[in-house]
Amino acid sequence: MDLDAYFERIDYRGSPRPDEKTLFALHEAHLTHVPYENLDIQLGQEKILDEAHFEARLVGEGRGGWCYEMNGLFSAALRQVGFRIERVGGAVVRDVIGVDSIGNHMVLLVDLDQRFVADVGLGDGPLHPFPLEVRSWTDEDGFEFRLERTDDGWWRFQNHEHGLAPSFDFTETPRPLEWYQDQARSLQTGDTSPFVGLAMTFRRDRKRIRALRDLTYLEIRGPDMTERRIDSLGEYSRVLSSLIDFDLGADIERLWTRISTRIERRSGGASGLESPRTASDNAP
Repeated sequence: MDLDAYFERIDYRGSPRPDEKTLFALHEAHLTHVPYENLDIQLGQEKILDEAHFEARLVGEGRGGWCYEMNGLFSAALRQVGFRIERVGGAVVRDVIGVDSIGNHMVLLVDLDQRFVADVGLGDGPLHPFPLEVRSWTDEDGFEFRLERTDDGWWRFQNHEHGLAPSFDFTETPRPLEWYQDQARSLQTGDTSPFVGLAMTFRRDRKRIRALRDLTYLEIRGPDMTERRIDSLGEYSRVLSSLIDFDLGADIERLWTRISTRIERRSGGASGLESPRTASDNAP
C-alpha cells in the first residue's frame, strides 16, 4: 500500500507511529476527508472486496466508499504503520433483524495499552476511536454514543439519536476479508437492501454531519438536526457536489433519474419532483 498517497488523500501531515495519538489523528483525518457513499451501487457498479481495489478506488480515484471499503482501507493502512488490528464481524440492527444481520458491517479492534474500537465506515458515527468498555460519552460536540453488553455476550454500539444506523453489534472474533463476501454481495443486489433502495452520501467534519439520503439533505449537530427536500436536478447536483471530491459527470443525471423515479413510484406519481424525463434540460 502506498501510505504516502493515502496520507495525501486524507491530508495527514504527522509522523505516524503505532500509538494512540496517531490512531486518533488518522481516524479523524480519514472520516473528514473521505465521504461515505454508495453511489456506485445505485449506478449498477459492483463493489469488490479486495484491498488493492479499496486503495485504487478511494485513493487513486478519490472516491468515497461504504463500510467494507472504508474500514478495509483504514485497517490496511494501520497495519502498515505498525498497529495490531483485527477486523471483526458487525451486525447493524441485529436486535431487529437477528442473525441475517451478521456480517453486514465491518468493525475494527485496535490493540494498544487497551483495546479500541475504530470505525470509519458507519458514515455518521463517532469521529474518534473509543475504548472497548461499557461506557457512554458526549464529548464529541454534543453527539451522544453508548457501548454496552448484550445478554448473549455481544457488544452493542448505540449511535446518536439521528443516526441512520441506530446500532450495531459485534463480537471480538477476527474475520478474514472473504468472510464478508456473501453479505457484501447480498447488500448490493437484494431487493430489500437499504443500499439498493436508498442513495446515501455522508460527509463528517469536527462539529457536524452532512448527509444526502435519496433527495433529503440533512445537517446534524449533536442533538439538533435540520432537513430539507430537494426538488430539482440542479439543486441535487449542487448539494451532492458539496459532499464528494470527484466528478460524476453525466452520472449525476442517471442518479437523479433513478432516485426521483423511485420516489415517484412510491408516492403513486404525486411526488412533486422535476420530471426525470426532462431533468437534463435543467442541468446546471
